Amino acid sequence: MVDIDSETLFNAAAAVLTTIAVLFFILNVDFGLSPVTMTLLAVAFLTGIFAISQRTADRQLTLLSYGVIVVSVVGIFFDLVNTFSLGSESTVLGLLLLAAALFALRTRFDGSNRLLSGKRAAYLFGAISALVALLLVVDVVSGGLAHELQVENRIEITDSPRGDVRVASLVVSNPTPLPERVETPRYGVCAAGDWSEYRRPGDPSREGRQPVSAHLNVQDGYNEHVMSFDSKTYPVTLYLDAANTTGETFPVERTESCPDDETGSPYLAIFEGSTNDPRYYAV
Repeated sequence: MVDIDSETLFNAAAAVLTTIAVLFFILNVDFGLSPVTMTLLAVAFLTGIFAISQRTADRQLTLLSYGVIVVSVVGIFFDLVNTFSLGSESTVLGLLLLAAALFALRTRFDGSNRLLSGKRAAYLFGAISALVALLLVVDVVSGGLAHELQVENRIEITDSPRGDVRVASLVVSNPTPLPERVETPRYGVCAAGDWSEYRRPGDPSREGRQPVSAHLNVQDGYNEHVMSFDSKTYPVTLYLDAANTTGETFPVERTESCPDDETGSPYLAIFEGSTNDPRYYAV
């Protein structure tokens, strides 16, 4: 039977909880910062744990600290793979490089299982903390992504009226020196003007719904990022629920909000924001 004392149990529990906290921070916490900044914040914390492990005389605490660092580094690696879609080949190569690094480091342990002296480990922690602080300032000061919605002047419904029609392009630019995650603004669309000839006939199943409705979809994918000083363009498509629109052409206008007018030629109004108005749907 393995004899585990209270000190060992509490040290192991602290190591497990610390590892969970680091992994949760990496995978679930979002401060609106660049993924590079978030990763380096985690690295700075792990460097602090490393510095403590090199200054303590407790071999068990040193061993558990190494466990926290190794598991967390692997978690950081997989988060970077997912964030930047590095692919299977890069994942395998990265894991092999991590394994080689661990194998090489084992030959540098001294008699107390340390890699550095306590003083050098503290200097390393201080240097990385200063670098992360500088990067954090740059990330906050430089701002985030810039968005430009380029709306088509007119669109033609050439197929099914319920098919997706491209009505605009969203250009996302990154003027900062750090990669940034894409979070597109919410855009709404509504059918403005007189759409009486395109209204669907009365249907009990449509009670409570607008006779003509429109929906927007910004096709920005999932977990997209824009690299430093780069830009990406995403299509914005329209879903139009109306009758007798095949072959018709409609103007598209950029407005501040959904117009209230129901007279004049029909057109589509696109605007930024969200509302509960049933005449449109914002995404």
